[in-house]
Amino acid sequence: MKTAADTARRLLDTLERFVVQESILLHAGHYSQMAALQRRAAPVIASLCQLGTEPGLSSLGDRVSALLARRRENLSGIAARCAFLRAERDRVSGARQQLRRLVSYRRAPAARSRLAATV
Repeated sequence: MKTAADTARRLLDTLERFVVQESILLHAGHYSQMAALQRRAAPVIASLCQLGTEPGLSSLGDRVSALLARRRENLSGIAARCAFLRAERDRVSGARQQLRRLVSYRRAPAARSRLAATV
């Protein structure tokens, strides 16, 4: 029969693989695959949280801390990418608005001259 510590170690092994895969996907820019991976990791995390109340798991604290640090790095990378994409979106939106103003300014005199030519 497996102990809570054995189960926790197995779950930590699985979660560590997920975090490594997440980091690889982040650096490759595969964000939708990252989201799918995070959904797959959610039950593992939930199981680990349930086991966290079991006695005798304090020896796994260093592994959990290291895993949390790597996860924070991934989340920081995701946040940085989101900030970059928001800034790019705002820049493109501003350029689009400027282009609309320029196009409407250019069309206004042309429409008047066509109207004058038909009259």
